[in-house]
Amino acid sequence: MDVVPEKPAFDEQEAYADSVYSGEKIDTELKERGYKPQICEKGYRNHPLTEEQKEKNRVKSKVRCRIEHIFGSQKMRMGNEVLRSIGFARARFWIGMRNLMYNMSRLVSLKRPKLVK
Repeated sequence: MDVVPEKPAFDEQEAYADSVYSGEKIDTELKERGYKPQICEKGYRNHPLTEEQKEKNRVKSKVRCRIEHIFGSQKMRMGNEVLRSIGFARARFWIGMRNLMYNMSRLVSLKRPKLVK
């Protein structure tokens, strides 16, 4: 919960998470902060997920995977490189540069002409 801001940016902001973060404690803490929890549910032995739960998880995962793609590609490009800098301002600058480079490469891939077969 350390990475989640104390207050959401807007009312009824959703907080998406994997089933690892499921539980009453995290759920209530998110609600107290003003978030709408969207945490995937998990099945247990002799208590599998219902079809309705599976469909809800599918919807939640579609949003999560779009975000995780960004972090995965940044990690792949950096090769698990640890950010080493002195001071928060410098670290923030280099993280901003990494984000800018990702956005630029994404723009190039989106603007690239499509090959017609």
